[in-house]
Amino acid sequence: MHSGRGSRRYSRWKALAEEMWRRVREAVLDRPLRAGTVLGGRYAIERVLGIGSYGISYLCKDRRIGQKCVVKQVRPSRRKGGKGLPVFEREAAVLAALDHPCVPKLLNRFSERRNLFLCMEYMRGRNLEDALFADGRTFTLLDALRVSRSITDILRYVHGKGFVHRDVRIPNIMIRLDGQLALIDFGLACPVSAGASRTDAPDMEEGDYYPEEKRIRRKPVFASDFYALGHCLLFMLYADFEEQPGQPERGWEEELTLPDGVRLFIRRLLQIEPPFPDLEPLRRELDELIRVEEQKQ
Repeated sequence: MHSGRGSRRYSRWKALAEEMWRRVREAVLDRPLRAGTVLGGRYAIERVLGIGSYGISYLCKDRRIGQKCVVKQVRPSRRKGGKGLPVFEREAAVLAALDHPCVPKLLNRFSERRNLFLCMEYMRGRNLEDALFADGRTFTLLDALRVSRSITDILRYVHGKGFVHRDVRIPNIMIRLDGQLALIDFGLACPVSAGASRTDAPDMEEGDYYPEEKRIRRKPVFASDFYALGHCLLFMLYADFEEQPGQPERGWEEELTLPDGVRLFIRRLLQIEPPFPDLEPLRRELDELIRVEEQKQ
């Protein structure tokens, strides 16, 4: 009995030590490149844009043509694993297959000192996360519905090409300088799989624990993007929500005052109610909600 307890204690300690070592290793290997570093003989790094699960994105200046671009590096800690190269190849293939003004264009791909890089069009503007939390921007219900509608315009194109984005989040929605929206970061995008509605995403590590929300987002089916859109809509609707002091935390359906039609729409996006079978009925329902709100103005 004691030996069993000791064995479990040792297993937990070993797992903790391995996790700590993994984090230290990643911190060392994945240190971003310095500003001023020139990649591929032409892309001068200006600053780091962000670090994701598999990549490090830099804002660069293409010295040959004098234009800004985004260069994405596969994180060195992922490069030797079973996921780094396949994710890199998949993202390159998805971007190469897409040609839409609201999706970054793939400009180049190259390797240098065993590192893998993608060069993409730079979308000038502000992402929705910064607009909400840094700028304090708020959205009326009508504004939030219209933004959601614009996102579905991009998804309609992406889905029509047979791909699922799988990472429709507020950091990946750009409000461009001309006011149009753009969808960026196709690092998790993949071809849709018709028989995968009950399966996990193929790039999740077997044996690891993932919250249900992440499992739903990562499934290679169109409904994954609908689910993510529901969360984006809630972020916008919560932008001007003021929590009362001492009030216990409640669910969004209690905290937000929403018309019944909007509440049902979000419940379907979040798969609480039967989800939309595809994008077109979702768009029709969204158009009707926008029409109703416009009539109230």
